Amino acid sequence: MILNVSDVDVQQSRRRVTVEMVGNVITQPFNSIAEMLAEQGDIVVEHLPFGQVEQTLAQVPSADFLVVHLDHRCFFDVAPDAEAVAQANSLTQQIRTWLGRGLGNIILNTPAFVPQSSVESDLHSQIESLSAVNAALFKLAGESERVSVIDVAGTVAELGYRNALRERNRHLMQAPYSPAAATAIAERYARSIRATLVPRRKVIVVDADNTLWGGVVGEDGVDGIVIDREYPGIVHFLFQQELRRLRSLGVLIAAVTKNNEADFVEAFQRRTMPLKLDDLVTYRSNWEAKSDNIRAIAEQLNLGTDAFIFIDDNPFEIEEVRARLPGVECILFTPSKPEEALAMFAGLTSLSARSLTAEDQQKSEQYRAEAQRSAVRDSTTSLPDYLASLEIEVIASCNNPAHLRRVAQLTNKTNQFNLTCRRYTEAEIEAVMTNGAVYDFRLIDRFGDMGIIAVAIVQDGRLESFLMSCRALGRKVETAILRYVSLHHPDIRAEYRPGPKNAMVAQFYDENGFEMIVEEDGGTKQYRILEGPTDVEQYSVVAA
Repeated sequence: MILNVSDVDVQQSRRRVTVEMVGNVITQPFNSIAEMLAEQGDIVVEHLPFGQVEQTLAQVPSADFLVVHLDHRCFFDVAPDAEAVAQANSLTQQIRTWLGRGLGNIILNTPAFVPQSSVESDLHSQIESLSAVNAALFKLAGESERVSVIDVAGTVAELGYRNALRERNRHLMQAPYSPAAATAIAERYARSIRATLVPRRKVIVVDADNTLWGGVVGEDGVDGIVIDREYPGIVHFLFQQELRRLRSLGVLIAAVTKNNEADFVEAFQRRTMPLKLDDLVTYRSNWEAKSDNIRAIAEQLNLGTDAFIFIDDNPFEIEEVRARLPGVECILFTPSKPEEALAMFAGLTSLSARSLTAEDQQKSEQYRAEAQRSAVRDSTTSLPDYLASLEIEVIASCNNPAHLRRVAQLTNKTNQFNLTCRRYTEAEIEAVMTNGAVYDFRLIDRFGDMGIIAVAIVQDGRLESFLMSCRALGRKVETAILRYVSLHHPDIRAEYRPGPKNAMVAQFYDENGFEMIVEEDGGTKQYRILEGPTDVEQYSVVAA
């Protein structure tokens, strides 16, 4: 059964996720992925017969995730060569054909193997061939959002080959991994699956003193804080570099610190550091409780606190935020233990993502523009004047494959302005684009391009999904968008399904020219269109 959580909200009912595993090794040692993913729903893992890889790929996809685990013997017995590369290319072509037969995601792996040879040129050739095998897998993953590749080779290397591999068991039982290695590999698979099922957290809020830099700027002075390429300053230097890298990967970086604001700002102005003040989407430097500052940042960014990660070196601050804002993921930073401090992000599953959209990579700029909008709103006497000052333009697109990733992302993370709370995989969105109409709407104003902020999905004359990002709330564009869809589907029907956070849209269709036909048990309401939306404010929606 292909994953389709469109019938229920993922937060109202446990989803059922099916995982099939097949390979040229015994896959039962990886069964712990079900327990690792237990919070995400009812995880059903089925182990297909040993070695039936080609037979499985010749069939129609039948699970949400197909894990194809291959050790090096799938490609070569003794040493990687040109024939191994040809085998990898053949495998990826089989997978392309499999993807075309139906829905479902596939997870592959890099083979764990250390080339060895008494002839240096032969060793170089082996290394090149092994790289080409991996390149074939990565190329396939780059072509399709439904393909992932986990790094088993890196996992085995991290554990050490002697600790991770059991050659005798490989040949006797087709089970080459030690228990520790099998668990570590299962964790990689679970993280890959989770990245598809769960939206990542959006914001890292970080402390300053003894976190962004060593020392206390208010006591040691700007010249006295430690951040450089020598220990212990290098711990903070590398930590900032990692934060800046995460910013480029779509994570918002903010700061909360108990300092005079002038001291905090001066540290960025006078000291050479990887992270710049402009890299922060916002900051709070005052003497208020850090939980209050994080709550204020959440309100400013129009995000729930469950989208936040908080990092601080002080256990007291960690516990204060954890107690008052239980939705925030809190992490203690320990600069005296660089092996822990500098490895924390690698282990954060809450930051996992399959890939990035253009909107993800522009997040900081978009939220900085939102802060400018907030400043204008606070200085404008009336809402109509404020909205007019924004010079809003809404651009519609229909069944645009280039927007597939962003559309699927919005369906899975939008909770407040979401009429049905249906969730879609990218494969399901792609299928609807073939048989129905997937509209996406991009919003631009004088402060910048907010990207795709709304989605409407129409199938069989039904508006089965209508949702808008919380970033776009308060501009009254939703009526204009509904009118645009209604004009293209004059007899459209619609429904409202209650979710844990979408009460704000319970009367949306009633207020916009639709007539309720019936209200079902549980609060679901069915609608048909009458005159449709008439109050469209000052906005018009134009086709791309």
